[in-house]
Amino acid sequence: MHPVYLFIGQSGSGKDTQIALLQQKLLSIDPTMQSFYLKTGDKFRAFIEKQGFTSNRTSKMMAEGKLPPAFLAVHMWAQELIEHYDGTTTVFIDGTPRVPAEVPLLLSAAEFYGWTIDVINLQVSDEWANDRLRGRGRTDDTTAQTWGRIQWFHESVQPAIDLLRESPLVRFHDIHGEQTVEQVHKDVCEALGVA
Repeated sequence: MHPVYLFIGQSGSGKDTQIALLQQKLLSIDPTMQSFYLKTGDKFRAFIEKQGFTSNRTSKMMAEGKLPPAFLAVHMWAQELIEHYDGTTTVFIDGTPRVPAEVPLLLSAAEFYGWTIDVINLQVSDEWANDRLRGRGRTDDTTAQTWGRIQWFHESVQPAIDLLRESPLVRFHDIHGEQTVEQVHKDVCEALGVA
């Protein structure tokens, strides 16, 4: 079975960057590696661009800084797996689970596909995350929205992380994220045993 890497942490912790670096590292070891990148946030942003009752409601919720319901997130990543995952690729997951209710469903997918998930938890302080979010220049990174995302992380994502940590289907790796990009990458590779 091919590896499954789930990157989790606050918005602004560097998940995208670290996934890209790990993909490059793995490709340098095995140039034939194919990857499947499951990124729930991108799915939501594409979904709200569509016109329809559910997408319009979701867009309004997100504009108000509210979290769309778990059933939508699960639908998005489950549909992506069902339609595009073929069992021959290395899997990278970002943005799931967002709430504790998603954890058992993700673990049921892991059990179904025969996965053991390496969870890379990029740990950063609230101030670090806020500085990074404000510096990336996205239109949805206003001060109120960034602090709202940080609060949401503590209220919703952290309990999901705690559930993942308890699962026998998960190998959990806490990585100190308040370092240089290169040092975080080095720590990720060491934790995963990637030479």
